[in-house]
Amino acid sequence: MTIRPDMRGPDMRNPAPEEETAPVILPGNAQNQGKRREQQDAFTISDPEHAAFLAHAGLLAVVADGMGGMKCGGDASLLAADTMLEAYAVKRPEEPVEEALLRSLHRANRAVLEMACRNGVAGDSGTTLVAAAVLGNRLWWISAGDSRLYLARKGELLRLTEDHVYATELDRSVLLGRISPEEALFHPEREALTSFLGLEVLPEVDRNRNPLRLEAGDRLLLCSDGLYKFLPQEETAAILCDGEQRHPQAQAERLVEATLRKDAPGQDNITVVVLGVERPEAPRTSGHGGLASLWAELERGFASLTERARGVLALEPGGKS
Repeated sequence: MTIRPDMRGPDMRNPAPEEETAPVILPGNAQNQGKRREQQDAFTISDPEHAAFLAHAGLLAVVADGMGGMKCGGDASLLAADTMLEAYAVKRPEEPVEEALLRSLHRANRAVLEMACRNGVAGDSGTTLVAAAVLGNRLWWISAGDSRLYLARKGELLRLTEDHVYATELDRSVLLGRISPEEALFHPEREALTSFLGLEVLPEVDRNRNPLRLEAGDRLLLCSDGLYKFLPQEETAAILCDGEQRHPQAQAERLVEATLRKDAPGQDNITVVVLGVERPEAPRTSGHGGLASLWAELERGFASLTERARGVLALEPGGKS
């Protein structure tokens, strides 16, 4: 079983081709408060039965993790998830999915900022957010913070999003010889977020402009850090790639149960959404040999995905950031 925890997702030169038959996307979800005093995670999934919307916008799944060290974290995550879905729901057929996701993320960020201002906690309230949209056999995603999106395929697990944490900058400094590996590893601000919703301007947004092609049997996992920081990725991959218990709802529940069995001190809130990609008919043989060959294919295209706007991210229509 191959685990690729540090590889970022692909940005393909050409859009993924449509399959002859669109896959069926089966959603599952599970959540637990862990050992925290309150639940500050939130998630939402668009209506999988809305045929007209699915035809041009696909299925949207969102996970948000309110920042525990800040005020109103639970309110921020719930507002962000709901606003993201509401903003995406007004997508028109002519609007590209990637633009609709970016517009919706900006709207969610603005909503969290305005809520914080109303409550007198501006600059002291925020949330992460990761969202995935599946249209036909194509996947787009967008994120800010350290909530993650993974792809599980044929026994392999690939992380598609990049964490917006100070550790990324520290590790770059190590490669440039500016600091030692020990200084980077034990830096007190290593886990500090460098981008999250609730800021006047989003410093970093991670997204793919061109879609990733999905295959029958794929599993997409959106999760808060309460899962991946406490459950080894080998176990996550084993659950998502289990050939016997394939339903996404069962897999989501098993992920949370496996995490709780670790009985880790300080277990954070856990939220997972699993999207299963299935065919209405019996699956056909794929032309891909798993994630290894997929990754080789993608490396021949564009591999750079993160947009580091550094304060100059494209404004959403109407001039708001």
